[in-house]
Amino acid sequence: MYGAGGPGQDRRVDDLRALSEPVRKLLACWGVRAGAVVARTAYGTNNHTLQVTDGMRRWSLRISQNLTPAQVQAEHRLLAQLAQAGLPFAVPAPVALPDGATIVNTPDGPASLCPWIPGVRPDLDQEAVLERLGRAAAQLSDALRDVEPQDTPQDWEHGPIQQPPNDGTLARELTAAGLDPGRAWVLRAGTDRAAQAWETIAGRLPTQVVHADLGASNVLVSPDTKAVTGVLDFETAGCGIRALELAVLLAVSGAVRGPDWPRRAAAVARGGAWNQRLTSTELSALADLILVWAMSTTLWRVERWRRGQSSLTEVADRLDTLGETLHWRTTEGDELEHTVATSGRP
Repeated sequence: MYGAGGPGQDRRVDDLRALSEPVRKLLACWGVRAGAVVARTAYGTNNHTLQVTDGMRRWSLRISQNLTPAQVQAEHRLLAQLAQAGLPFAVPAPVALPDGATIVNTPDGPASLCPWIPGVRPDLDQEAVLERLGRAAAQLSDALRDVEPQDTPQDWEHGPIQQPPNDGTLARELTAAGLDPGRAWVLRAGTDRAAQAWETIAGRLPTQVVHADLGASNVLVSPDTKAVTGVLDFETAGCGIRALELAVLLAVSGAVRGPDWPRRAAAVARGGAWNQRLTSTELSALADLILVWAMSTTLWRVERWRRGQSSLTEVADRLDTLGETLHWRTTEGDELEHTVATSGRP
């Protein structure tokens, strides 16, 4: 059994309720009137994100739990460059304060305000939507190619797992809090397998700035045409392995899950002509990159649990995904290289 108690007790609801009092004073820094309507957004677990509406105008207010003010400033420099890149979809555009700055420091983290980007979450059951996501990822990859690493909030050059964890210590902490032993075993197995996979990848693949978190929660599409209207949340962007962009998209979109995953993965790859963008060495590394990413995002959630920002249930969910990824990598992952390489064929 596992629950939400202990160090990782889920305090999102209480935290947001507490923020409702000072939020109007915070919005006044940008000149948003006190009568504006503030509501919690439907998605997102890594930050406090609120929808602000004043008549016909709408904004998104984000209070980051994961980035320092310097990292948010770097993220905003990146967004300013992307705004000039001619992308066919929107990216967040931070609103400047009267002094020209774009963040306000709060006790809960640096806050920023951006105009609301219209769109809905994509329906990933549709093959045509997966193709459009693959195309948008390729277009974004092109735009990020010339961005300097110092204009990003993260540094992934040494890999998504920056510091190898002591999996024994983590497992003991989690089981003491109520996590079942089976999931604790997945943590240890994932740590070992991801470390082995990274040994075959490190220093061997082309690098550039990547978004590193493209998925349904960070992409908006038109409810009518299904065209991508926006890409959100660049807090994980940084210089890393170029192929990681496609690997994460395949994983987060669910395109490597289920009995028909090769068809879905091919749709993503075909949409962005990724078989032409990546070298044969990059294609052969995709399955291992997905495994390394799954381990990285699990550790990310564990660290949030340790800080009291995520629940043990959320950690368990990530471990379940990691377990599925380990099984896929062992039984079917070797097929991914061929699937992407031949994705341009009818």
